[in-house]
Amino acid sequence: MITNEKQYRSTRALIEKLTASASTLSADRTDLPAVLIEAQRAALKSQIDELKEDASFYDKLRSGQISAFSAESLHDLPDILIQARIARGMSQKDLGTFLGLKEQQIQRYEAERYRSASLDRLIEIADALSVRISERAELVGNNRLEAVTPEAWQAFPIAEMYKRGWFEDFSGTLAQARKAAAELVPGFLRGAHAQYAPIAFHRKSVRSNGQVHEAAIAAWEARIRSVADRDPPEATFDRSRISDAWLEGLVRLSLDPNGPAASVDYLRAAGITLIVERQLPGTLLDGAALCSLDRHAIVALTLRHDRLDNFWFTLLHEIGHLKLHIGEGEFAAIFDDTDAPAGDQVERDADLFAQEVLLSSEKWKLGVSRYTRTEKAVMTDAKRFGVGPAIIAGRIRREADDYTLLRTLVGNGEVRRQFGL
Repeated sequence: MITNEKQYRSTRALIEKLTASASTLSADRTDLPAVLIEAQRAALKSQIDELKEDASFYDKLRSGQISAFSAESLHDLPDILIQARIARGMSQKDLGTFLGLKEQQIQRYEAERYRSASLDRLIEIADALSVRISERAELVGNNRLEAVTPEAWQAFPIAEMYKRGWFEDFSGTLAQARKAAAELVPGFLRGAHAQYAPIAFHRKSVRSNGQVHEAAIAAWEARIRSVADRDPPEATFDRSRISDAWLEGLVRLSLDPNGPAASVDYLRAAGITLIVERQLPGTLLDGAALCSLDRHAIVALTLRHDRLDNFWFTLLHEIGHLKLHIGEGEFAAIFDDTDAPAGDQVERDADLFAQEVLLSSEKWKLGVSRYTRTEKAVMTDAKRFGVGPAIIAGRIRREADDYTLLRTLVGNGEVRRQFGL
C-alpha cells in the first residue's frame, strides 16, 4: 500500500518505466522463444496492473472519495489508520504534529504497520483521525452528533493547541493537557463564544479537497473568534460598505509592496477584522469569512502560500463571501481551501467575485500579457490597469494551470514577514 507522496511518485515512475519496457518486447526476437517473450510480457502487465491499482486507490483516498473502510478483524486496523490519514488530507508530518510526535515516528509506525505501537497509541491515533470503529470502520465526517462525549475532545489537535499557547490559563505539561482535554477544550471553545456541536453547523461551509476534520476546523475557528473579540473595530459591518469604490481602494493597495499589512487598517475602517493564524495540521485552509456576535465581520487567513498573488486573491475571495453569503445570507462561517475545486455555486460566486474585482474581464481582454506571458508585458499591463504585477502574474498562472510561469513576479516570501511570521 502507498502511504505517502514520495512512494506515490516512485510508483508512477515505475509504471512508466515498466510500460516502456513492455512495449519494447517483441515476438520477433530470435534470442528467446516466443513463448518466453509472451510470458515476460504477461508478467510485466500483471505487475503494471497491480501498481496502477495501488496508485488509483491512493488517488481516491487523498481526493476524499473513500471514507469507509471494511475490516475482517483488528489485524486490519493499521491499514485502516493509514488509509484514514490519507483520506483526511494529512501527511505523515501533519499527523505527527497533531500528536506531538516527530514525522519519522509516524513513518516508522506505518512502515511496520503499527506493530510496536501500544493500544493507547492506536486509540490516540484513531481519535486524532476521528475514526469510529464498530463492525466496520468509517470516518466521522459531516454527520451531526447528538452529544459530545468526553472521548470526542481527543479528536482535537491537543498537541498543536498546547504548543501555540491556546490554553492560556493552563500551566501543565502536554501529557497533562491530553488527560484534561475534556475540560480544556470546552473551556477554550466557550471563551471564544464557539461550540463544538452541530446545532449550528448547517450554517457553515467548508471547501476542501478531502474529508473535513471538524474538530480541527472548530479549534481554528474558536481561535480566530477569540483573537478578533479582543480588539473589535469601532465601525459596525454592513454589506453596503463593500462598494465598488471601496473595493477599488483596496485593490490599489496591491501597488504597495507592503499592501497586505496596510489592508488591516483599511478593512478595520469598514468593520472587518483581519486575522492571520496558521492552519492546523490536516485542514489545508487558506482562509475563512465569519460573522461576529458584535456586528462586525472577520476575515481570517493562514498564509499557507506565502505569495502576494495568493494573498490578494484569497482576501478578495473571503470578502466576496462577506458581500454575498455571510450574515444575512445562508452561512455564519465559510472555510476555504482555495486550491480545491469550487464544488458549488457559493464558491464559484466567490471565485468570480475575487477575479473580477482584482482585474475585470473587460480589462483582461485588452491585456497583452495574457498572450505573451512575459515579465515585461506583465509590468506594462500592471501599470495600465493600476494593480500590482503579482495579481496579473497570478491570473496568468491560474488560467494556464502552470505555476512555473512568472515565478519572480508573484511575490514569493513577501507576505508572512509583514505579519511577523
